[in-house]
Amino acid sequence: MSDFSLPYLEREPREASSIRPLLILLHGRAAEAKTIFSIEGLLDPRFHILSIQAPYPSNIGGFEWFPMKGYKEGEEFENENTIENSEQLLEGDIQKHLIRLNADGWPLFLWGFSQGAAMSLIIGLRGKIRPIGVIPMSGPLPEPVTHWLNISDVSQYLVMHGTEDEVLPLSTANKIVHFLQSHNIKTEYYEYRGRHKMTMDSIGHGNNWVKGLAGL
Repeated sequence: MSDFSLPYLEREPREASSIRPLLILLHGRAAEAKTIFSIEGLLDPRFHILSIQAPYPSNIGGFEWFPMKGYKEGEEFENENTIENSEQLLEGDIQKHLIRLNADGWPLFLWGFSQGAAMSLIIGLRGKIRPIGVIPMSGPLPEPVTHWLNISDVSQYLVMHGTEDEVLPLSTANKIVHFLQSHNIKTEYYEYRGRHKMTMDSIGHGNNWVKGLAGL
């Protein structure tokens, strides 16, 4: 891991397949790579899975992609510079992983939860890395993204959100869907019954979406 800026966990495919999707998991605030990596046993055994850890220690435990002011509309981010730094670190490490794995031509997917969802949107919409599918789950649309002059439309998106989310309301997901569709980006939306967490239903839906888009 010494060549990488951010710690990561990895699961190689458990079953051989002519199609080998690379799925990158991005955890939320006050968590670690192992937190979201814990769902790997529920995902298709043909996936190659990476879980990448955020750079900033959180004052409430674990790590975060950017310090928070709060979750009020437009007040999610303490400092835009920390978002840019996380983007650069994550983008650089993903590029290194693609080279390490000789993954040119593999179907690439990003799946982020909460703050990780924000990072998946940043990476997907920037367009320097071109996943075929992005799953922003229970997270905000980063305000700086709405001011970008260029938005990449090469990826498809599955926006997922819990109906009883106590941290971010459903309107947060609606804002993401509206923004993506306003840029003619192919977008699906899925509501699942639950609070601000990943449920068996939502994990299963995301797993099947990745399989379908990858052609498995």
